[in-house]
Amino acid sequence: MVKRLSESESKQILGVAGDNVRNGQIRADEFLPELRGKKAIRKYREMRDNDSTIGAVMYATEQVLRDVKFHIKPANDTPEAQQEADFVKSVLDDMDHTLDDHISEALSFLSYGFAWFEVVYKRREGMLTTNPKKRSKYNDGRIGVRKIAIRAPWTVNKFDVDQTSGDVLGLYQDTGHFNGTHYIPARKSLYYRTTSINGDPSGRSVLRNAYTSYEYLNNLQSIEAIAVERELAGIPVARIPAEYLAAGASADQAGFVNNLRQVLRDVKFNEQGYIILPSDTYPDKDGAPTNTRLVDVELMASNGKRNIDIDPIIKRYQHDIARSVLSEFLLLGSQGGSYALSKSKTDLFLRALESYIQAIVDVLNKQLVERLWELNGLPFDLMPRIEAGDVAPHDLREIAAFLRNLNGANIDVSTHPEVIQDLMGIAELNYDPSVGAIDVSPTDVSPQQKQETDVGQ
Repeated sequence: MVKRLSESESKQILGVAGDNVRNGQIRADEFLPELRGKKAIRKYREMRDNDSTIGAVMYATEQVLRDVKFHIKPANDTPEAQQEADFVKSVLDDMDHTLDDHISEALSFLSYGFAWFEVVYKRREGMLTTNPKKRSKYNDGRIGVRKIAIRAPWTVNKFDVDQTSGDVLGLYQDTGHFNGTHYIPARKSLYYRTTSINGDPSGRSVLRNAYTSYEYLNNLQSIEAIAVERELAGIPVARIPAEYLAAGASADQAGFVNNLRQVLRDVKFNEQGYIILPSDTYPDKDGAPTNTRLVDVELMASNGKRNIDIDPIIKRYQHDIARSVLSEFLLLGSQGGSYALSKSKTDLFLRALESYIQAIVDVLNKQLVERLWELNGLPFDLMPRIEAGDVAPHDLREIAAFLRNLNGANIDVSTHPEVIQDLMGIAELNYDPSVGAIDVSPTDVSPQQKQETDVGQ
């Protein structure tokens, strides 16, 4: 007979997600040793900073997501809720750095799998205070945020993981001074993570699937550079007397051979590209000198064309790397491609970016806004939410076609001011639902610029 689940048993944690729960190491469950621990951080940093394809992908991702607008949505329509929304807006505007700078650094969690920030709070006591830890543009006495400081992934020693639940309680950071460490609790941090596979606190880098292609590509590019150099300079060939290569060669002869091998290995067409040879020649049978030198060196050129063209192989691995992060559209121009194919791949990439920016917003709401409410003792029913704007630009022609279809189905959206306001926002037009007026000036134009435009008209 199957035993029924009791309430006490249902609340217990009986298993562990993976090895990381026991030791808190970076990528503890990774089966490749070179992608485990700090070696993984170094490898992903090498891939991001050295490979042109990965660099282009990460640059495109950063620039697109940094352009996303953030909005503070009040908890409800009451003046009190709007006041608390303005408080969150003032906190983000009152830091030592901009929110845009923080988003740029937070996107490093895509490369490394995680990103850790220490939040430094402050008491807001206005601009007249001499204490930099309390200096603020606001003088309401509330707890605000002084800065959100990045803690580089390569400085992370290990995570502090609860042995039972697997929850991340904090991390230990190497200080670099006498092998010391700092402990940063999670309650004072912002902790971004791409995904949680087996409860791994270090997440999973989006570059993980590109690792094999990157290694092969890196090796092929090195081989290509060596091959080009050898093809241009030729292969050094030396001719020396047979007795120098015999097993019974003297120490001086063996030393000469070793020196000649080093010269042949290092010879190049540069400021050190020369060889000094003896002028002695072989004697003939009568002992008279001949034109055949005792030691001779030449550069042997290859005959014909190589059977293997390495360039298509390199391009294939570049496409594999871009495809692993849904960015193959960046390479479509190099080998052609239709507009429809480019648009579908671009749309898929932008969909992925929407999930990334939503992950950042979720962390800001959960780990920043909620803790501000706890520190200030504010009512949670008035706590606003940070929301991200659209990542992808909207196609106004598609929206117009959709509205025409609604009109053909006798669906009138003019009776819904909120729908019209959203549509005008998509078109970057200011709309006042109270009067039904549309301002055709762009939404990002300052009042002074708008006044100058009106005067010009």
